[in-house]
Amino acid sequence: MSKGREFIKNTLVLLLGKFATQFMSLLLLPLYTSKLATNDYGTVDLIQSYLTLLVPVLTLRMDSATFRFLVDCRKSPEKTKTMISNILFVLTWSVVVALLICLIASFFVTLPNHLWIVLNLVVLMISGVTLQILRGMGNIVRYAIASVLTGLTTLVANIVLILFMNRGAESILISSSVANILCFLYVFLSAKLYRNVSFRLVSKKIIKEFLKFSIPMIPNSLSWWVVNVSDRTIIRMFLDASANGIYTVSCKFSNILNSIFSIFNVSWQETASVHIDDEDRDEFFTKMINQLLMLFSSIALIILVVLPIVFDIIIGSDYRSSYSYIPVLLYANSWHVLISLIGGIYVAKKKTKAIANTTMISAAINIVVDLALIHFIGIHAATISTLASYMAMGIYRVYDCQKYVKYKFDYKGFALFTVIFIISAVAYHLDIMWLNVANVLFVGIYVFLVNRNNMKSILGMLKSRKKNTNKTIDETVSS
Repeated sequence: MSKGREFIKNTLVLLLGKFATQFMSLLLLPLYTSKLATNDYGTVDLIQSYLTLLVPVLTLRMDSATFRFLVDCRKSPEKTKTMISNILFVLTWSVVVALLICLIASFFVTLPNHLWIVLNLVVLMISGVTLQILRGMGNIVRYAIASVLTGLTTLVANIVLILFMNRGAESILISSSVANILCFLYVFLSAKLYRNVSFRLVSKKIIKEFLKFSIPMIPNSLSWWVVNVSDRTIIRMFLDASANGIYTVSCKFSNILNSIFSIFNVSWQETASVHIDDEDRDEFFTKMINQLLMLFSSIALIILVVLPIVFDIIIGSDYRSSYSYIPVLLYANSWHVLISLIGGIYVAKKKTKAIANTTMISAAINIVVDLALIHFIGIHAATISTLASYMAMGIYRVYDCQKYVKYKFDYKGFALFTVIFIISAVAYHLDIMWLNVANVLFVGIYVFLVNRNNMKSILGMLKSRKKNTNKTIDETVSS
């Protein structure tokens, strides 16, 4: 199977699982905005944001090391068992340290729903690493099923807790905890991880190799947290919790793009890691990154032109002001796609220090721009600072990655996308029905034209698989 078809095959499997998960997450947004006060929703969202900061720090970014090192062990069951044993050994101690920190902190800080916060922290640590074990072993189908299970459980638990038990915003924390517990149990039992655990195989040498890879990823995670979450913290400090709730809803729509891309990025990192040393890697990486960038930039455009038509249907009136902040965030996340795709090259080459350096630069830009503008333009400062930081990191990585892969960025294609995005954003803000419909048609034509090669690749792969299936059936009948 060619590299491109291998990538598409893995992506289609993940798409079935992850799309269902993200669709369920999207279904929850009207529930949150209609039943939860902006103040409460903004507070819980901020708590979850801080959990996303703590998890990678407390696990020493073993999730990233887990995937990358297990990829190299797929042909050796014994090496796989050794790696998993060392991974779970480090994870166990990480959980113990996390619980001790929470216990000590409880004497100095009192938080509402603190038990659910602690439980959520621990289960996020465990499920995050065990999911990466599945990825590293190549169990993409189980990885997708685990994602569906997590999303479905989160959806059902939130509906029950918010609608029928009136538990309010804490329902989000409770649902997340329950969903991730079930996710871990499914992974542990279905993949029979207990057969791959022997603490006799724990090795200081292997752990040091893990940490050499993973520790530079900690400042990278902190920097991403600054880029993604510092905006909400600054809004909460200089504005209020209600403004944070408004901004959170604005981010949900740009996060749709990130959520869909995360499906592809899982396959992309695996494909990049497996084929980083191939002779035709420069051509392959250039083609794949540019095609994927155009695909997800197109999705950003589709979200932008469809939103004026459906926004009032899915969002409550209390959050109507979030409408104006969405376009800049969507465009910023197109740059985020470029950043992540090039990041796959760094992961494949195990250049985690380079990843951290570029992300820290972006984080610094984000904070400086946000603080400089927050007093003058309010929430818009958060959107502009996000765009500025993503653009700076994207431009830097395009040039920096040349040390490892001679990637040729499609400047003309991305410039055309930017022009069309600006035109569509103007129509978005005017919000005239006939203009919105015309914009949908215009963008639809553009999306079809720029992605026709991607569509041909996918259809070609599907036809090939269909022929192989029919051939197998014919051979079975003949025999």
